[in-house]
Amino acid sequence: MRGDLNDSGISRDYQWRHSIVPASCALLIFGLHAIPGEDLPSSTMLDMLNADKLIHLVMFGVLSASVFVALGKSGSIRKYKWIAGGALLMYGIGLEFAQDIWFAGRFASIGDMLADGLGILAGRLAFRGVYGCWN
Repeated sequence: MRGDLNDSGISRDYQWRHSIVPASCALLIFGLHAIPGEDLPSSTMLDMLNADKLIHLVMFGVLSASVFVALGKSGSIRKYKWIAGGALLMYGIGLEFAQDIWFAGRFASIGDMLADGLGILAGRLAFRGVYGCWN
């Protein structure tokens, strides 16, 4: 298929330098989830809900896109796209439960988990749109 990232037929070794951006994004997201609830700005509940969901969607969209770009550069996007998407979703769900269990003043939210999932989907679609890789 023309424009496919894997159409060259060249087997490439994984370049660990491609993992720097996704790992940095994942650590930043973890750090933001670990902020105690008392340190977050308080505003009206309606404002907080909309902004919070949008922030989750953008964070996981950027993380997802960076993971798929790293996989595309390594030539293994076809093989690992579903595993990567599932791992990202599990990461988002795990962070929500970690907020509820370990971080003071923070609670798990189904809405945040849905926003994380939509962000992962948005990152995948952005990757597909930019690179023209529709596999």
